Amino acid sequence: MDFILEMQKVIDLIEQYETENIHKAASACADSIAAGRAALMFGAGHSALPPQEAFPRIGSIVGFVQITEPELGFNGFVTGKGGHKQMSFLEQMSGFAQVILSNYNLTAQDTLIVFSNSGINALPVELCDLANKQSLTTISVSSTAHSLAHAPKNPQGKRLMEVAKIHIDTHVPEGDTLVTYNEHIHTGGGSTIAGMIIMNAIVVETVRLLHQRGVPLHICPSHNVSSNMKEVIRKEEAMFEAYKQLIAKL
Repeated sequence: MDFILEMQKVIDLIEQYETENIHKAASACADSIAAGRAALMFGAGHSALPPQEAFPRIGSIVGFVQITEPELGFNGFVTGKGGHKQMSFLEQMSGFAQVILSNYNLTAQDTLIVFSNSGINALPVELCDLANKQSLTTISVSSTAHSLAHAPKNPQGKRLMEVAKIHIDTHVPEGDTLVTYNEHIHTGGGSTIAGMIIMNAIVVETVRLLHQRGVPLHICPSHNVSSNMKEVIRKEEAMFEAYKQLIAKL
């Protein structure tokens, strides 16, 4: 139960200190989606997991788009093809962000959320900086404690939280692990769950704001049901069509 107790402390800190910034982030996402544009999300390694909670996800809406790079989003092979070494190398490579964003037609009406627990590597920092130069609203989700404890590992000499227009602290301690048994045993990574909590909070608040404004929503339904499948299929098809139209703009 040690991990659950420590994770709950992190969640309590997020609720206590990050509510205002989560509201700001959701407001930016709502503005983008209401304008027919996108709330984009990016993360490398385990930081690629929170964006997957946004869309496609039951209860979420068309408008959230993950910038997906296969070599950065899955390294379960650990070694060899698609291994962890490659992911770490690319995350620290200056210039890769420019290559990624060259695939997108972004506008000032878009929002970008960048997840990076450390907030010091070149890729997330440069991605955020390039988005700023295109006048997007940029949001960072990272550990303030970890970022401040370590020097930036990018040519700009900046941390993600220093580049983004809105910063949301995961309140995960330096090093990410939540449980310590002795000086050599630190276990229980907390940043992924903290990021997912924050991502879902942004999604729900975005939905609330758009509903208040009367903006039509395409909500991802659960297809794991045994009744009224025709209605589920209708909603799914409408959702897929709306998503195709959004992606065509990007």
